[in-house]
Amino acid sequence: MRDRRRGNERAVRPFSVTLFCVLFVLCVIPCGCAGKGERKTLHIAMPYSDYVQDPETNYYIGWLKEKTGLELEITLIRQSRCEEYMEALFSSDAEVDLVFFGEDFRLSDAAYRQYAEEGKLLSGADEYYFNDGGGRSDGAGQVLWINYNWLTKLNLQIPQTTAELKRVLEAFRDLDPNGNGIRDEIPIVGSTEEYAFLPTEFLLNSFVYNDPYHSRYGIGERKDLLMAETDAFREGVRFCNGLYEEGLLEERSFLERRAQMTELINSPEDVVGAFTTASISDVIYPGNPEVLARFVHVAPPAGASGKCYALYTRHDPDIGAVILASSHHAQEAKLLLDTMMTPEASLIARYGEQGVDWDYSDGRDVSVYGGTSTIVCRNYTRNVPQNKHLNGIGPMSVPEEYIEGVIWNGVNSDAEYIDGRAQATYRSYLPEPGEFHEADETLSAYIDGWVYDFITGKKEIGDESVWEEYRSGLTGYR
Repeated sequence: MRDRRRGNERAVRPFSVTLFCVLFVLCVIPCGCAGKGERKTLHIAMPYSDYVQDPETNYYIGWLKEKTGLELEITLIRQSRCEEYMEALFSSDAEVDLVFFGEDFRLSDAAYRQYAEEGKLLSGADEYYFNDGGGRSDGAGQVLWINYNWLTKLNLQIPQTTAELKRVLEAFRDLDPNGNGIRDEIPIVGSTEEYAFLPTEFLLNSFVYNDPYHSRYGIGERKDLLMAETDAFREGVRFCNGLYEEGLLEERSFLERRAQMTELINSPEDVVGAFTTASISDVIYPGNPEVLARFVHVAPPAGASGKCYALYTRHDPDIGAVILASSHHAQEAKLLLDTMMTPEASLIARYGEQGVDWDYSDGRDVSVYGGTSTIVCRNYTRNVPQNKHLNGIGPMSVPEEYIEGVIWNGVNSDAEYIDGRAQATYRSYLPEPGEFHEADETLSAYIDGWVYDFITGKKEIGDESVWEEYRSGLTGYR
């Protein structure tokens, strides 16, 4: 078992479990087989994934069975409301030893501590088996992607300043770049489901370092400086308000979920000009090279002062698995999880079958992130239908050298290659890593509300009395 790494805690969502909900969320589909001979059987509940074809014949599951000598009976969870499921599970007599987490089925730190303190989980309140292998430990938390086909058709250059970006978005709005004769183009689109999807958060970094994850304070030596009350921040909000007033930034970006944003970006009608994400694979459907080819990453545009920043994000690992206190096979469960946390298992969990999907490199090539190569990926198996691993579900600990050391496989539509090039571009715009200010969700919500009202014109950003009202409200959170 590995020490838990603390990250940004997500608030526990309120829930109310009725008898119907208990019966519903525990309606799962068994996929395993019974124990054979003296082999002990572990009962594992894990979320259903569109990208895992058959857990019963999955290569990684078979490898774990052989490595541990255990039978693994998998039960699929077909819902994403994690805390509701856990509460229903605790109150049932379902035979479950472990629960795996991943994709949209995630357990918050707060909920984990609550369950541990209540004695519902075998693990102590200060450690668990984590999932540390989905990507690099730090880097740019937002990347701007622009429709390169539209730029080419309209003979436009890649924008390097916010003024140039505005002119590009105006051309996207007015000049029918998708060529269908209809004014259906969306210059830039977003979603409030995550900060990475909201383009206004990205654009504020062209005026002042904007870190919404830690309540818009600075970083390192400036960690106690509240950027959200500076004149530069105000100027950035004013710029975003201008985009909104001119119809370049639609209100849907503040209202819609990621699924709606994703549907627009992947539309065969080619209606989106730009968007922001942490990874290109967050919003573009797997196996869709035509859409991947539409968009290129763009470096952060400079604001009026000539400065610009990229959002520095430290990716702390998520909870990967827990052992229920009711389990009668605690030692076997620990054996399985300890095995899954080894580099050998974690590389399978991340990249698939060695010698088929990936292999170790000779170190001569440069990785997609610009460092020494360690891994050659022959088949991209992340977020595509496959039966080699669990698509990031469950615990793992991939050594950083292998995350950083992936070699490009020669496929231009490889999402890891595309992200790697974007991260290389954004590296010079990142602030030096340092200490963060303690996050304050209440402060963040206060700022979010005002920024939304300023951008959408519900409050006048140019009115000095309104701005002072906003600033005075910030003092209550210091």
